[in-house]
Amino acid sequence: MKRGSKAPKKTTKAGRAPKAVKRGGRAIKSAKPGSQGGDLEKTLALIRAHPGIRPSEINRRLNRVESDGLRATLIKRGLIRKAKDGSAMRYYPV
Repeated sequence: MKRGSKAPKKTTKAGRAPKAVKRGGRAIKSAKPGSQGGDLEKTLALIRAHPGIRPSEINRRLNRVESDGLRATLIKRGLIRKAKDGSAMRYYPV
């Protein structure tokens, strides 16, 4: 004897396209690769103009919530370096 019902299967959430996540009234979609090119240049220019700048100041001047990815990319490319100053982290151009 066969087990299970003869009713058609229902679609699951996994089969659907992902929806945008709403936070703070604005829809946030995942970024495309390479979409931060302009922000990288702005971040690098900001660090060159203000050597020893702290991450919170970078975020404030760029109107961003966080800039971790931008800073990590610039460090990997060898364009900036980070230095610990007591409990603070500071960023300098190379």
